[in-house]
Amino acid sequence: MTNSSPIRPTLRCLQADLGLSLPPPSVPLHKVDHPLVQRAQKQADVAPAEKIVSIDDTVLLKYKPGGSRWRGAVWEERESISSWLVAAGQRKDGAKDDFYQQLCDECTRKRTSLNRLGLEPAPGKRTYSRHLLPTSDDRLRLEVEHADQRLQEARDAVPKLVKEARESPDSAVRGEVFGTEVEAYVYRAVGSYDELYLGLRVVGPAPEQVHDIILKLAVPEAMAEDWAPIEAPHRGNGPGEIFYFTLLEVPELNA
Repeated sequence: MTNSSPIRPTLRCLQADLGLSLPPPSVPLHKVDHPLVQRAQKQADVAPAEKIVSIDDTVLLKYKPGGSRWRGAVWEERESISSWLVAAGQRKDGAKDDFYQQLCDECTRKRTSLNRLGLEPAPGKRTYSRHLLPTSDDRLRLEVEHADQRLQEARDAVPKLVKEARESPDSAVRGEVFGTEVEAYVYRAVGSYDELYLGLRVVGPAPEQVHDIILKLAVPEAMAEDWAPIEAPHRGNGPGEIFYFTLLEVPELNA
């Protein structure tokens, strides 16, 4: 293949060709447990980019992993530098037609059917394969996977950030979560409570619920109403910056 992005099956290919159920968003489709998909990730940078010449309306590339009967057709999306496994099947011993011939026959029948209906997308072509390409559902699934990955990263990053701030009172500790710069600052107050400040400086557009998620991950035992936006205790607020304040008992802060 010509790029190093993961080769992910479309939803149609995953379910119809590979016979797999849709996994939860925590499992990216390019990591599903299937020999063709797994081999595709290992060989994506070295596999030959041989065009399926019998398909003439779209550039589809052959994917033939060594030591396997599985065959695939890959479409490379230049705009997003993405690679999609759009069709797959197995080579059968003694079969008159191989997978790629069967794929061509399917796309030829699809073209004939459209022509009979008076529809002629890309006139002059012999095949029609665009029904195999990623749909809006495929792109939505990819967005959901990315959102789930960012949430998993935040679940690790935010508590770590707050822990470092607790271990360094009166010193700001910075990190990035959901594309937003987060500053954690623990201010030691006199009395039986410590004051915990979290500063959020938005680098890019971030909906309000992202702030809510960060606050929840920072102090799971605090309720949403326990937080209040205030001026930063140790400096003035910067552009696009919000500081939130809550009180926790000293033993909890030192845990």
